[in-house]
Amino acid sequence: MTCASCGSSSRRAAQYDAIAELYDGYPGNYLDDLAFFVEEAQRAGSPVLELGVGTGRLALCLAAAGLDVVGLDSSPAMLRVLAAKRAGLPPLPGRLHALAADMREFSLGLRFRLAIVPFRTFLYLLCRRDQLRALGAIRDHLAPGGRLIMSFFVPPPELIARRQLGRVEMARFPAPGGDGEVVAFDATEFVPAHKRVISHITYEWQDGAGRTTRRLDHDLVARYVFPHEVPPLLARAGYRVVASYGGFGRRPLDDESREQIWVAEPHPPSEIAP
Repeated sequence: MTCASCGSSSRRAAQYDAIAELYDGYPGNYLDDLAFFVEEAQRAGSPVLELGVGTGRLALCLAAAGLDVVGLDSSPAMLRVLAAKRAGLPPLPGRLHALAADMREFSLGLRFRLAIVPFRTFLYLLCRRDQLRALGAIRDHLAPGGRLIMSFFVPPPELIARRQLGRVEMARFPAPGGDGEVVAFDATEFVPAHKRVISHITYEWQDGAGRTTRRLDHDLVARYVFPHEVPPLLARAGYRVVASYGGFGRRPLDDESREQIWVAEPHPPSEIAP
């Protein structure tokens, strides 16, 4: 049972099950964080725990760099795409084990020097209770000296004030398993009363003449988090912040930042907030 504003794990999985075959074209064509997380993982050492492994955008890069990765995701369809991608690759130096699990409650019997929650995955926890549950489950899987790294966007006040943003073309990519291409459009909606951001995504299949032959409308719902909210949330979950960045080049997190990256480690048990 979840609190009324959270929604079920199956509902969150369904957000991505429906677009798993399209995800690598958009929104999974994000590249900015790859070098950062590879560097952090190499510094920490194997194995690495990734929450929200999806189709393996990041995990396959980590395995290619020689790291062992355990990846969790609540979407079986996304994991099937990952398995197909992995089967089409030559053997990788590192091992990748991906499994279906709810990031709010999982038990692996392993400890990790590094746990990562990249690319806005944390924002799909839609209420504080679920955020704390996930942070607690991650903390229980960190080895002594282990660290958690989370990354997500800084909510833009000027856009939140507008509430609705017009439809914009975001990506074009070859249609999976067929001719032509898929064009992805996104119209973003902010709901300040609930700190929700809703991406109203439209995928249009177009033939060689640019005619639309198929269309899929799909919404992704997340809860945005302001930078000032993160340190007390982490403290309540039993962590302390050891670093924060405003970009993957490790620039300081400030009022001009559009990305927020948080590095935290567990408190000693006596320091965990009640």
